[in-house]
Amino acid sequence: ANKLKKLTESDEAISELEKLIETLTAKATADADSLRESRVKAAKTISDEVTSTLRYLDMPKVKFFIQVIPDVMKSEYNFTSNGADSVDILLSVNPGEEPVTISKVASGGELSRVMLALRSCLNKKSGAETVIFDEIDAGVSGSTSERIGHLLKKIAANSQVIAITHSPQIAALADHHFLIKKTEINGRAESSVTLLDDEARIEEIARIIGGIDVTDKQRAAAREMLFAK
Repeated sequence: ANKLKKLTESDEAISELEKLIETLTAKATADADSLRESRVKAAKTISDEVTSTLRYLDMPKVKFFIQVIPDVMKSEYNFTSNGADSVDILLSVNPGEEPVTISKVASGGELSRVMLALRSCLNKKSGAETVIFDEIDAGVSGSTSERIGHLLKKIAANSQVIAITHSPQIAALADHHFLIKKTEINGRAESSVTLLDDEARIEEIARIIGGIDVTDKQRAAAREMLFAK
């Protein structure tokens, strides 16, 4: 009887399911539109902040955009658990060039600065308690490194920042220094981490400045970088 009922009432059941699909699609569309509106607004704010930060980091002609467009398939939204949008980051670093997808245009140093600028912008909102930057100084030097260091210090006001760096300008701005060494013990590589005191901090930064043979002038420069703030 149940099988017969399902067969005889199948058209009605299909009609009810089609109405349900129509209702749910309308709600999902409204939710996706609302989410997109929020994303577009946030993208504008983030784009402006990141652009300003990148110009501070010696990229004066940079153009940075976050693009949010509907993800449509056959004139219908392609719904996912994250909405129905396609989001892309566009970047132009040279005057006269149109912004394109960041992976196609940015060098290693530029990507490092973009990542740092994004983290600086989102730091208060992300809830991250610890942020790790590995070789954030890649491809940059001099005054740019120092500006990166100041930005890392700003981020450290809201999160713990761990930075692996070979830049004396960045290292000198840290509150604490750890020396990481790799040695071979009984045929196996082992790493050690040591918290440095003030004299050891001076010695290590002088070594970064000078190389193998550290001079008194390099130690004086390291001391000045660390403590003349």
